[in-house]
Amino acid sequence: MGNVIPQESAPQGANPDTSQDPTVTPAGNAGTTAGTTAGPQGGTPPGGGTDPTPTPPSTPTPGSGFVYVMSNQETGNSVTVFNRSVYGDLTRGGTFVTGGLGVGKSYDLEAASDPMVSQGSLIASPDQRFLLAVDAGSNEVSSLAIEGDQLRLVTRVPSGGVRPVSLTVHGDLVYVVNAGGLPPNTPPNPDAVIAGFTLGEDGTLTPLEGSVKPLLGGPAAGPSQIAFTPDGTQLIVTERQTNIIDVFLIDGCGLPGDPVRNESNGPAPFTASFQGEDVLLVTEIIGVNFTYGSLSTYRLSPDGKLTVISGSVNTTERTACWTADSVLDPSITYIANNQSGTVSGCRFAEDGSITMFPEDGHLVTARDQHATQDMAITNDGRFLYVLTAGYDEKIVDPRLPTYVEGSPYSNRMSISAYRIEANGSLTALTGYAVADEPPTVASVGLLELQTGIAPGSEGLVAI
Repeated sequence: MGNVIPQESAPQGANPDTSQDPTVTPAGNAGTTAGTTAGPQGGTPPGGGTDPTPTPPSTPTPGSGFVYVMSNQETGNSVTVFNRSVYGDLTRGGTFVTGGLGVGKSYDLEAASDPMVSQGSLIASPDQRFLLAVDAGSNEVSSLAIEGDQLRLVTRVPSGGVRPVSLTVHGDLVYVVNAGGLPPNTPPNPDAVIAGFTLGEDGTLTPLEGSVKPLLGGPAAGPSQIAFTPDGTQLIVTERQTNIIDVFLIDGCGLPGDPVRNESNGPAPFTASFQGEDVLLVTEIIGVNFTYGSLSTYRLSPDGKLTVISGSVNTTERTACWTADSVLDPSITYIANNQSGTVSGCRFAEDGSITMFPEDGHLVTARDQHATQDMAITNDGRFLYVLTAGYDEKIVDPRLPTYVEGSPYSNRMSISAYRIEANGSLTALTGYAVADEPPTVASVGLLELQTGIAPGSEGLVAI
């Protein structure tokens, strides 16, 4: 998180492909509508073609499931499948290409963690038969069929704009928000826009004519999430850089009207999630004294106007970003605080107001306060998974005032895992790749490549 530095070419000797996975599996090309798959972590196996004897999909045992992580690599986007045991343990499975390109870079500190600055870059369809992924580097959206522990590419279509960062789905209607470019994306650069698609029974995405609409903030909007209301009649988009929350009313044909403007109660609105039918929770990256993250809740009216219920509640943690709603206790939402490397909780009252849970908002800390990012909760509500960077961002990033020279750094990412207890508390589990190799010293230039999850990965789904 934080400010964006200019993107640089890979320093001499750097290898921008950091998948560290020698067995990337093509996800198939049935129904592909744009281009072909190419490149490491996004192409065919050595020698070309497909494996003539593919491993048949496996069926999870009762109580087990899968976790999916999107690589978001500029050399080729892909999704890795992790098999989840009944105890929450993760075993890495196959990696399947989306056919498009990501924007993650191992050799650039900004793009080695959260390069899209968004939530919802990888989502599941309501019936969990398909994964939908943004290909931010090639301006596309891909759909992949879930077939046990394997994925199959169904279709890939243009995103309707530049640099897609977040997706949402309601029934057979899918919308994406395109950021337009890297912030500050000032005119005459492309506008940030939304675009719609229909999702076919077979997972095919079809662009919805007349669905492309610009955000109120134009090129400089910096959108972080697009989200349907629970009834599918409105779309919410948070504009992180302009402090605007756009609301689009959706007509009977699935098309949006002009956006309704709402000012965010706090600066840098990030995620948008619903409690019940009309209570909207928005995280604010720097909501309190431009230091601590905060949360605001709003009542959404049918005309698209928002009324504040709880305004900028202090999380006491730095950069409140991603959220995940509890299944076991629907009154609880978990929040990932990126620079603090922690997970907080908030509890909803019946009127939509919130209080931090526990009182100081501090539930768990990632190993060595490594930066916490995307979160996902399993269908049965028992496990929370958190995509985690290989460093404590607030002391490693030299662009931040909290920077400490010589701080240890590893650009390998991991998955932190927690068991969700009956009272909402979290108990740490083993996770995946959490125990780091000996760290290096941070630098904005060439970063030492290490094993684990590719730096720049973004997007997490658990089922």
